[in-house]
Amino acid sequence: MSDQTTSNIPPKGQEPLIVITETAANQAVTLWNDYSSSDSLRLYLEGKGCDGFFYGVSFDSKTEGDVELGPIAGSRLQLITDQDTLEFVKGSKIDWVQDERGTGFLVENPRHSKYRGKFFKRDVWKQKLIQRKNELN
Repeated sequence: MSDQTTSNIPPKGQEPLIVITETAANQAVTLWNDYSSSDSLRLYLEGKGCDGFFYGVSFDSKTEGDVELGPIAGSRLQLITDQDTLEFVKGSKIDWVQDERGTGFLVENPRHSKYRGKFFKRDVWKQKLIQRKNELN
């Protein structure tokens, strides 16, 4: 049996935008039931280094402009992301790991190597960096 659950149901013949494994889905629902009052699990970009993006997964509330990717493990918990992040994480898989790397959600992006290098200049990411810089000032 595969440990892969699709969090969103794409049209027939299309790949899902984001895949969440059964292990990650079950862990998300367990943590949500035990600790969170939010209605969603958010996939987001934490930042970018020379080796590509840093990914984050956390409980959050849906805001205007968010993309709802579907319920997790048949619960009311929704997987969400923002439109800008979605452009960079399409085709990614969210898994739950508990090994020498630590314990938590792991995002595997098959397109990750495409975003390596300090000279990656994508308008959306450039705008995010400018916005983040302005928020810090």
